[in-house]
Amino acid sequence: MAASDKATGVEEHGTEPSATEQAVQVTVNYLPAAKAFHQAYLGTTALVTVRTDAMAFFGVRDRQERDKYEYFLEFERSRITNLSQTLDQLLGPHRRGAEFNLIEQITPGALAR
Repeated sequence: MAASDKATGVEEHGTEPSATEQAVQVTVNYLPAAKAFHQAYLGTTALVTVRTDAMAFFGVRDRQERDKYEYFLEFERSRITNLSQTLDQLLGPHRRGAEFNLIEQITPGALAR
């Protein structure tokens, strides 16, 4: 990340911003956490990156113990199922901010007999 990018807080993820591209301010809330995750991303950033970064921030991961723990992004009360889409594809080219929820889904495992 270049020094100028650090000042703006834009996470590049391997792409150089164009002169016309603006950052999308992203907030991810996670119910047990006291603080939300805040990060600026390029509009071309895939939602899988947002999910991965938010999960790392909150210290959670998908895992299988007896029960299965999975984490999903929710936007405007709908679960995001296509994590390969970009922020611009989800939000449109003119929206420069979004608030997501990170939702934990626990699927009970089989009971031992």
